[in-house]
Amino acid sequence: MLALILFGSMLGLMMLGVPIFFAIGLAGLLGALHVGAAAPLIIVPIGMFNGMDSFPLMAIPFFILAGELMNRGGISSRLVAFASAVVGHISGGLGHANVVSNAMMASMSGSALANIAAVGRVLIEPMEKEGYKRDFATAITVAASLLGPIIPPSITMVIYAITAGTSVGAMFLAGIVPGIIVAIGMMVVIWRHARKRNYPVHDRFSIRRVAVTAKDAVISLMMPVIILGGIFGGVMTPTESAAVAVVYALIVGLVVFRELKLRDLGPILLNSGVVTSFIFLIVGAARVFSDLMTGEAVPQEIAGLILSITEEPILLLLLINILLLFVGCMMDTTAAILILVPVLLPVAVEIGVDPLLFGVMMSFNLVIGLATPPVGVALFLGSDTGKVRIEALVARIWPFLLIYVAVLLLITYVPIVSLGLPRLFGY
Repeated sequence: MLALILFGSMLGLMMLGVPIFFAIGLAGLLGALHVGAAAPLIIVPIGMFNGMDSFPLMAIPFFILAGELMNRGGISSRLVAFASAVVGHISGGLGHANVVSNAMMASMSGSALANIAAVGRVLIEPMEKEGYKRDFATAITVAASLLGPIIPPSITMVIYAITAGTSVGAMFLAGIVPGIIVAIGMMVVIWRHARKRNYPVHDRFSIRRVAVTAKDAVISLMMPVIILGGIFGGVMTPTESAAVAVVYALIVGLVVFRELKLRDLGPILLNSGVVTSFIFLIVGAARVFSDLMTGEAVPQEIAGLILSITEEPILLLLLINILLLFVGCMMDTTAAILILVPVLLPVAVEIGVDPLLFGVMMSFNLVIGLATPPVGVALFLGSDTGKVRIEALVARIWPFLLIYVAVLLLITYVPIVSLGLPRLFGY
């Protein structure tokens, strides 16, 4: 009964257009009233505070701030120039540069939305001038931006690791190979499309141009080296490495590239604070929701229900993927992780799925939801950035989303694809 009240009221409020934070919080309050809590109005704020009171979660605002500084400080434009110099000579060159730029940006921002804002602003117009239809150029940008939550450092994986009690560093490692496979798959699709449409090659390959653009790109790419090197080298925690990355992005933007001005810091800090507060409010509300479910053994009941359908691991994993794909289309990524991990992770563990593998599976499913209606925030931001209609964007993005689904099935049924690197590093 509690599960019905929690999920039913939350979904009902969301369908009425209530913001996700309020929908989850009010559902938690109704749940507390149902179980007969002595002081339900006190339980909600205390639970929210406990949910947000986590040192590892501090990595999130630092990653968001680092991404904002990177976009304003000229780092993203230099990465795009370097990517164009490296792959621009291939058929569909600017499309490949878009994917490579997003992959490099993903290693710094951890966010799909940050990637869309940065790369879309630089590449959509030039791609249109070279013959790409604007909706296709925007579709490439949105689809490639989804690498942000997969290739480390990923905000999505930080939240999963904290919720599931796994290592953040191990989750980062588990996302590298799947992310690279997706990028290669997207480039194959772009190459075939470019050959069919006879798109022009951006530039002839030039070692001199690569060398010139690499000089600035190396400075930019030191940021993921700092973040990941600090974590995997055991020198810094994810939170500490994210804080160091903020300092590095600040120095590069202000002193090295000199595109970041002191007057820009106010809007950057404000925007980072708004995004951070939105995520943390969801984290806090979802903690109340999760605590109520755990206290009333709801996850165990749901796990038993799922296992009663079938105990065949292949079918169960397929059912879980379908459920997560559906949830990703309807719910914010952060909320979905915080609410569903306590429910679905025990089922996955019961059939022998490694928590790291399940984390990558969940990340892929929810990331696909970012670019699918009706709630796909990446889709709407891409539509606004590229100035194209949602319907046109949806029609052009589906071949790229099929790549994500194919890789999702690959990592689901061939675990070594995502678990190979973590095992190599001893996780």
